[in-house]
Amino acid sequence: MKILIVQTAFIGDCILTTPLIRRVRETFRDSSDAPTVLTTPAGAGVFENNPHIDELLVFDKRGKDRGIGAFFGLANGLLERNFDIAILPHRSFRTGLLTFMARIPERIGFKKAPGALFYTDSTRRPMGLHEAERMLALLTGLNPDIEPAPTELFPGEVRRDKARLFFEEAGIESSGMTIAIAPGSVWGTKRYPPQYYAKAVDALLKGGYADSAIIIGGTNDSDLAGEIIERVDGRIFSAAGYGDILTSAAIIEKCDLLIGNDSSPGHIAAAMKTPVLSIFGPTTTGLGFVPYGEKVRVIEPHIQLDCRPCSPHGKMTCPRGDHVCMTSIQPERVVEVAVEMLELG
Repeated sequence: MKILIVQTAFIGDCILTTPLIRRVRETFRDSSDAPTVLTTPAGAGVFENNPHIDELLVFDKRGKDRGIGAFFGLANGLLERNFDIAILPHRSFRTGLLTFMARIPERIGFKKAPGALFYTDSTRRPMGLHEAERMLALLTGLNPDIEPAPTELFPGEVRRDKARLFFEEAGIESSGMTIAIAPGSVWGTKRYPPQYYAKAVDALLKGGYADSAIIIGGTNDSDLAGEIIERVDGRIFSAAGYGDILTSAAIIEKCDLLIGNDSSPGHIAAAMKTPVLSIFGPTTTGLGFVPYGEKVRVIEPHIQLDCRPCSPHGKMTCPRGDHVCMTSIQPERVVEVAVEMLELG
């Protein structure tokens, strides 16, 4: 039995797909092959080292593989691999068409998805559940006793060595309390103001609740990290752009708490079993994309805002023009909840 899972969405979505990947492997435990996963270059960084995956196929849909020619080439490549089943948590029209063109006999997706026209089997997407659990509904026809599973990442020793080196070079003692800060986001409205982050971190360091802070993010978050560091009087370091996704996972794993926006580092932290404090402004918990773990707390604005959520992902700029969904969340609230989480351990 040759199984293909297609997930070419954002990094957070890829992390939330890891329970599905594990359960697919367990459902087909008698098969000689673990599933093949088709994803983007960023997604490949999430799925690397995952022992439940047989092979990663990378499709750079926004880069070198952009265009109709590359799409047809990918379909032909999948056709040659003779997959038996395609499981499609990514609901796009393009994903459905791709697996149809690859002539995969069984194509399982969600009802009412843009790509549902091309599915042979479809199931209702249970909106009352977390997204990590919604995806598992795709397996109910194959395994009616399916149970939830945690998200998971596998940094490996090379990334963990790099994380240890970062801590050593920064002079961060493993016996101390270290918090990670993730201020970035692809979506502008999801970013908690950097001056608010700085005020919260400053209070946590000066209050003795944390010994050090590390800013997590990509290279494009370096300026944001610098702005926060300039405002903090204490031991704060930037790991923005330091290694890849799994390197960030290894650094977060060594931290006692991550404070961040509704963005991928929160999902990374939950997958690494690090407590997460997520700040939700333009999006809401009801959408089902809160970091999936036991030690997760979410802060949302106290005030009632009819504009929330402004979209499933947030927007680049605030439709109201005042970004009050974030600016109404004062740093003191963040500090209060962070202290509770740090003291609970």
